[in-house]
Amino acid sequence: MRLTASLIALCFVLLGNCSASSPQAFASATDGEPADYSRAEALVREHRWEDGLAVLAPLLKREPHNLKALNLAGLALIGKGDPTEADEYFRQCLAVDPTFVPALKNLSINEFNRHEFELAEKHLLAAVKESPDDPIANLYLGEIYYGKHQYEPAANNFRRAGALLSRDSNVAAHLAISYLRSGQKQKALDVLDRLEPAQLSPQSQFALGLALAQLDLPERSLPYMQAAYQSYPDSYDIGFDLTVGFIQARNYPQAIAAAKELAQREHETSELDNVLAEAYEGNKETQHAVEALRRAISLDPDSEDNYLDFASLCMNHGSFDDGLKVISVGLQAHPKSDRLIFLRGILFAMEDHFPLAEKDFQLATSLAPDKNLGYVGLGVAYIETGDTKQAIQVLRQRIRERPDDANLLYLLGEAILHSGAQPSDKEYVEAQTSLEGSVRLNPTLCLPHVSLGTIYLDQDRLQDAVAQFEQARLLDPNEKSAYSHLAIAYRRLGQTDKAREVLTSLKDILDQQRIGKREGIKTPSEAASEHGSTTKQR
Repeated sequence: MRLTASLIALCFVLLGNCSASSPQAFASATDGEPADYSRAEALVREHRWEDGLAVLAPLLKREPHNLKALNLAGLALIGKGDPTEADEYFRQCLAVDPTFVPALKNLSINEFNRHEFELAEKHLLAAVKESPDDPIANLYLGEIYYGKHQYEPAANNFRRAGALLSRDSNVAAHLAISYLRSGQKQKALDVLDRLEPAQLSPQSQFALGLALAQLDLPERSLPYMQAAYQSYPDSYDIGFDLTVGFIQARNYPQAIAAAKELAQREHETSELDNVLAEAYEGNKETQHAVEALRRAISLDPDSEDNYLDFASLCMNHGSFDDGLKVISVGLQAHPKSDRLIFLRGILFAMEDHFPLAEKDFQLATSLAPDKNLGYVGLGVAYIETGDTKQAIQVLRQRIRERPDDANLLYLLGEAILHSGAQPSDKEYVEAQTSLEGSVRLNPTLCLPHVSLGTIYLDQDRLQDAVAQFEQARLLDPNEKSAYSHLAIAYRRLGQTDKAREVLTSLKDILDQQRIGKREGIKTPSEAASEHGSTTKQR
């Protein structure tokens, strides 16, 4: 967290009253200062530390409470390389005047450089209380708060560092990260527009790339991650995060290349093969995805996530039996996994085995009563089997306990609509309220927008309906129900061209689904018979 030498030197240039080789600030002599002080100041500026101290000694003997002389003596000692003795002079200043800003700053910077951050913070706060816009004090305070992950106060102090930020790109990067982490995205992007990755240290490149990726800005993240990886090509962490960044940006070929390069550097791990599988699937190379997940399971048979992802891949391609086989293998390692049992219930439901699905959802609920997975599954199962009364009862009961779950609220609204509730019924109002709550709590869920849009369509709130269906189409371009309802809404608004355009898009989706062919997916047992061996952890 130590600041760069170039920034430290700049601090003195900007202040016009500092030693150019020492991270301290002091007040210049004025017309009223004694000649020996002026001579001592000139000597210190010339880095003649011993000569300066020799001139100051008789002055301090005569005037032991001369703040500027005490402060200057401390600076000369820092120049000699003795910050501990220098601190004694700064403390003498503060004993005379606890609000003397130069001594507060000089003492705190020495403490900062010794990693005595609590003491440094205390003295810096006292300095900014007296001089709120002091650039050096604010910059060091910003660094302290940044190191403590207190990003909002860090951003506030960094902003007051003024011109210092433009001279050290790493501090500017810390400001950008502080903005990102405190929810001030646009301010962060404004800072980044003036930053080039090559200007930053690898540590700043990685920290900035990671913050951008975690806040779902992968395109902005990648240049910083790539620059960090070039500096540390053997770093597994940077290479892994770079691979994930490519996946987030949907640049699947680059993600595959990055993961393969990392594996070739003898960094192959279960989690790396897992994300490689995601990249392969995104690149429509499903069989390679399957092989990567097999390797992931072989490298770490105890990882629950690998079985879940493998079974989900099978389910997404309609290979429900294979998905059930994968879960069966996973349950041998994790017999009480509520997530595996829940997914098995989903697969049973997909094959219309609703009694088995209901049993698994109930079991998942009993294994993890603090989670909502089992209740969601039960709601889906009851709706699909037409037992909407039971679905409504289960969902209402759970929502009383967990009123802020968007999925439960969506399913309750859907169950009420499936029960045949009419716009004049109070249950219909409950359905609308539940769906509105769902889209408010989690606007990224597609289906609640569709269901809420149908209610608005029934109420002749056509513009509101269009907004919901358009949002659903944006979230999931393949959700057919959004298109069909949207076409109706546009037609009722008299916008026939838009209705026709929507129906054409729907036809294209249906055509693509008809001609799409599912790739074959091999189960783990088939893979073992083919390959006869497994990959070992390296």
